[in-house]
Amino acid sequence: MTHEARVVVSIEQSTATVLLDNPGQYNALTKNMCLQLLGAFASLAADPTVTTIVVRGAQGSFCSGIAIDQMDRVLFDRDDRGELINHFDLVDRSIQDCGKTTIAVVEGNCFGGGWQLAAACEMQVASDQVRLAITPARIGLVFPRPGIERLVRTVGEDRAKYLLYSGARLSAEDIKSWGLFTLMVPHAELDSRLAGLLSQLQANSAYSIDRTRKAIALAVNAEPSGDWWASAWEENAQNEDLAEGREAFLQHRAPDFPSKK
Repeated sequence: MTHEARVVVSIEQSTATVLLDNPGQYNALTKNMCLQLLGAFASLAADPTVTTIVVRGAQGSFCSGIAIDQMDRVLFDRDDRGELINHFDLVDRSIQDCGKTTIAVVEGNCFGGGWQLAAACEMQVASDQVRLAITPARIGLVFPRPGIERLVRTVGEDRAKYLLYSGARLSAEDIKSWGLFTLMVPHAELDSRLAGLLSQLQANSAYSIDRTRKAIALAVNAEPSGDWWASAWEENAQNEDLAEGREAFLQHRAPDFPSKK
């Protein structure tokens, strides 16, 4: 029986897990999976009970990019007017714009667009046994614009050229030293390190995280931010989370932040 490629969403407390489930192709993305991802992130973005979204792959492999037999439907689709649609770039943007803390859990294969998908998340927790290569040149494809721009920002121009021109698979040492993922941890500790990170995020101020996300976005995009900062700093001085955090610190107890309620 053929396994239908799909995206599975589950929610536990304030954390949603978005599971890429196409193990026959090492969780490579099909058009239907991209459409399901768009729907999942739109729904989760609108859910006030969800603060964190974890993206990972089924059966111990993250994602092998775009399914080779689906490439035209994913990257070069057409709408009713004949306009080109890149569903993968739309998925990338939906992750970037969801307004939640996003974490990719990267293990097994992370090939081609798999790195772009992981890097669209705010953080990545990767196994030290991950297999990574960015391989568009091997099939005559130009890597999507968001992936190229993000790769250059992450590793620099020369290393981005090396990765994209050669399609070479990197060693764990190079993956770590080049900063391709936020954290690289022993494979046996992958889930425990993720659990620890989620626990810390859940304990921290949602107000602080939300405003910091906006501040970092302004800095990264080099947008004018003087007015935003003036308003944010005025609000910062009066915010209820700060009052609770200071009181909890003085009382030697865990804070109960109003923004988490």
